[in-house]
Amino acid sequence: MVKSMRVKSPAEIETAIEKLSNNHVVTDREEQLQLVFERLFVGEGKLATPRLFSNGLETRGIAVVGDPGSGKTELISKFFERHPLFDLRTGIEIARCIHVTVPNPATIKSVGLELLKALGYPEISDRRERWAIWDIVKYRLHSFGVQVLWIDEAHDLYASCSAREQSDLLKTLKSLMQGEHAVVVILSGTKLVADLLAVDRQVGRRFSQVHLPPISFTSDGESLSHLLSTYCERVGLIAEVDDDLIQSLIFAAHDQFGLAIEISIGAIEMALRSGHSSLTKRDFVEYWSMQEGCSLEGNIFWTNRIVEPESDPQPKAGRTRTGKRSK
Repeated sequence: MVKSMRVKSPAEIETAIEKLSNNHVVTDREEQLQLVFERLFVGEGKLATPRLFSNGLETRGIAVVGDPGSGKTELISKFFERHPLFDLRTGIEIARCIHVTVPNPATIKSVGLELLKALGYPEISDRRERWAIWDIVKYRLHSFGVQVLWIDEAHDLYASCSAREQSDLLKTLKSLMQGEHAVVVILSGTKLVADLLAVDRQVGRRFSQVHLPPISFTSDGESLSHLLSTYCERVGLIAEVDDDLIQSLIFAAHDQFGLAIEISIGAIEMALRSGHSSLTKRDFVEYWSMQEGCSLEGNIFWTNRIVEPESDPQPKAGRTRTGKRSK
């Protein structure tokens, strides 16, 4: 039986959930990204500059690749927030780093226009030739002393552009990584980013790839259980969590770390708004029902089932073809 507790006010709940959402969980992925990133720079402190390869002619880049919900954007954002030189929360002149998300439609020109907007350039006609747009981008990057360019959702460029445009895009990025004012380019997105880099091997070899693997109960179940307990303690809840619930959580998140955190925080919010003293399976059931609009029989946390897409002929490890958890 779930005991009642003093119901927090809506403002108190919003504050508690916001704090949990802003909390960043440090994992081995941070260490991997830092190792790859730091080798691309020489010098220390404010004197650090991009390291030049190929006899001092060009920089290198990084591709952060993971499935939707793996936490790619969160990983990179928090990495820069903690970095002494490239805090994206400050102005461009101080941060020496710029971040843009690939717009819709995803084209070389639209990305260039998005960059100009982020660089504070006056509105420019989209009828302008793309080579002219990117020439201005290169000039503005140099003017602001930008050393790192992060392009998020880069997989959309592979999905939307023709083979010719993909090749031209890679050549454009390559040009940014060459010359006296070369920058380090970071691309993040799904595995299509790796496919994009494979279009031109000369460009692709200039990028180190950081892959965010899926999670599993065997490797991550204990840490997820501990994380839930920590989160509950911070908001005044008791975590009534067992292995079955953790397995259901991983299934619901499609084996993706970032999505597992999002679902967990959603269930905690349900518990707080219901005035419960403990976080239990019931809160996950209610959150998932609200989120997915499903019946009780179709609720992952109630039935311990997840239905695989019919288009996927091979069941994932640990699941049967019907979607029921294998023993």
